[in-house]
Amino acid sequence: MAGGGIVAQVGGKEYPGKVTFFVLMACLVASSGGLIFGYDIGISGGVTSMDTFLSKFFPSVYRKEKEVASTNQYCKFDSQLLTLFTSSLYLAALISSFVASSLTRKYRRRFSMFIGGITFLAGAIINGLALNVLMLILGRILLGIGVGFANQSVPLYLSELAPPKIRGMLNIVFQLMITIGILVANLINFADSKKEWGWRLSLGLAAVPALITYRARQQGVKAYQKPIFLTMLCHMKFGLFFFFAGWVVIMTLFIYFFLPETKNVPIEEMILVWKNHWFWSKYISDDDIHVGNDNVAMNGRCMTD
Repeated sequence: MAGGGIVAQVGGKEYPGKVTFFVLMACLVASSGGLIFGYDIGISGGVTSMDTFLSKFFPSVYRKEKEVASTNQYCKFDSQLLTLFTSSLYLAALISSFVASSLTRKYRRRFSMFIGGITFLAGAIINGLALNVLMLILGRILLGIGVGFANQSVPLYLSELAPPKIRGMLNIVFQLMITIGILVANLINFADSKKEWGWRLSLGLAAVPALITYRARQQGVKAYQKPIFLTMLCHMKFGLFFFFAGWVVIMTLFIYFFLPETKNVPIEEMILVWKNHWFWSKYISDDDIHVGNDNVAMNGRCMTD
């Protein structure tokens, strides 16, 4: 195929798999790994707006917010240290996701979920007990490692565990958990915003979804960082929206040309989809294909006859 993301449908074989109570509960508990990511997305933006948090760890930002009324509202949070605090999680998550992919393949999915839960738990404890900015950043890095491991292993675990007929439904529960995590985090931020120690409670409660994910392993089963966005907005002004629009165009083109259609294709036969793709087929050798051998053999016999 010369271009585009549409590939001829392959497979369609029905694979057995019963929907049992254990399977449903295992998928539900495992998908709670999405709470880790969702809770952090929601909690950090609210915490960095609390006066008690800013005055303790980022006094320059607090003074700028309170004293300079004429300052551009977006420039009040223009602090490299504050940006480092918020962005360290995502950098750690990006790097750890590459490590997690190898460990997930070598040591199985539940091991990666376990590592994600433990590191996120440690990061939540450190952040909740933080005495200085160094502890905050260290905690954020551990949180990022937990996010990277969970986001890499949980969707894969769900895809392999779920029966084929309801695989899509159980996979989307992971996204639902992310949304629930954001909602819970914002509610907690609202309740804690006026408390002197509210930021500690907000950050420390991140241990709860981490414990749930840890329990999942035992059972076998946007306020997108406001300081980063506001720092860019402070310097780029309205041009920032053109910047993001450009990335939207790039992502749309990538989806159109590089992502194949998967409707009615069982996950067991996805290798055939990649093999038929105009670009990704370069990286799929014939030795990698372990499905459809019967059809290939039958076609070969027909050709010889």
